[in-house]
Amino acid sequence: MLTWPAEGSTQDPEHGAKDKLMMRFFAVVIFVCGLCAVMAEPAAAQATWADRGYINVGWGVESGSSAMSDTRTSLIYEESATVTSSSTFTSGSLFDVGFGLRVFRNMVIGAAYHQEQNDTDGTITGSIPSPIFFNRPRSVTETIAGLDRKEQATHLNIGWVLPFSEKIDVMVYGGPSFFRITQDAITDVRFGEQGGAFTSLVVTPTITERKKSVTGYNVGADATYIVWSNDSIRVGAGGFVRFSQASTDIDMLTTAQPTDVGGVQFGFGARLRF
Repeated sequence: MLTWPAEGSTQDPEHGAKDKLMMRFFAVVIFVCGLCAVMAEPAAAQATWADRGYINVGWGVESGSSAMSDTRTSLIYEESATVTSSSTFTSGSLFDVGFGLRVFRNMVIGAAYHQEQNDTDGTITGSIPSPIFFNRPRSVTETIAGLDRKEQATHLNIGWVLPFSEKIDVMVYGGPSFFRITQDAITDVRFGEQGGAFTSLVVTPTITERKKSVTGYNVGADATYIVWSNDSIRVGAGGFVRFSQASTDIDMLTTAQPTDVGGVQFGFGARLRF
């Protein structure tokens, strides 16, 4: 079994990306606060949202893509050998639940939670020297099926409800998001000789579950149509569109590779007003 010499190189944090994310977060907070302030000015001319709070449950899809790749180089049989691990995670289905309370006029403060999960195939490519021929490396391409990625996030929101009629209203909102990502990564690769002409190799990857927590932001809108009501509650259906984002990194073969979490999310579900 061929093994790679340990290489302890670690990539420094992506300070520039984090600074940009924080600037976007503060821009979102300023935008939402400014929007609420602007809407509060003509509140006397607006319809007043009569409910005290809301509970939303929904299902949807998160649209986004994050490609990751890492390469390791070392010496095998006194020649240079390289191996590259790559994977791309794309859209997945999500579950979403949220609640909030009216605090001033049509202004609400609330929280939401979403969970999204998807899987993808990873790819291992490499160039491995021959044990019997000099300067005649063997090419390796292997597909690793079933790499999982799970995204969980809690969103804290400040919003403003715009009632268009007794049955229809739209809430615009934004605030910070707290992500927890759990992802499979190819962290090591071993090669075994098959003997004979030494033209092919047995590829044995090591799959490690990585976990990271990171802070980001979210902005969105939620529309509700009431289908039934009594003196205490109102029940309806609705849909939402939300953009949430954060950036982090995941340890792979030799270094921590950057990846984005979140994306454009949209879906529909049940609405309860009380």
